[in-house]
Amino acid sequence: RVLYDAMLVSSSNEDKMDPNDEQLQKNKLVPGKEVCQMIQHLQNTCQLVPDSQIVETDSKIPYQTFRVGTGAELTERARKGYGGKEGGEGVTKAGEGPVSLEEFHDILKSRAVCAWGECYVKKAGAMATSDK
Repeated sequence: RVLYDAMLVSSSNEDKMDPNDEQLQKNKLVPGKEVCQMIQHLQNTCQLVPDSQIVETDSKIPYQTFRVGTGAELTERARKGYGGKEGGEGVTKAGEGPVSLEEFHDILKSRAVCAWGECYVKKAGAMATSDK
């Protein structure tokens, strides 16, 4: 919640809105660009699990190669979904554009971002991801 509020204050400063006005904040959405920047900041400060940061490259010969994804790529994968055997569906209604608080929480908890290990839940003594 604090991260989302910080992005709201940042965007409301640009719009010259009062960040303490609950009525304005209730319907306020955070721009998608700021969400990408926040995910990148979490990644830069090592607050994302390593598994979620791995993205495939176009190089498949002689074997599939991988690299560390950017904040924008991780956000896009969380919002739109990604393919593959262990792929996931998108967690937001729209693949682009502004994000609500609930959608921001869904992005952070998705397997594509998995901030602070939030995508892992304990099920019957084993670890599994929450969006499977």
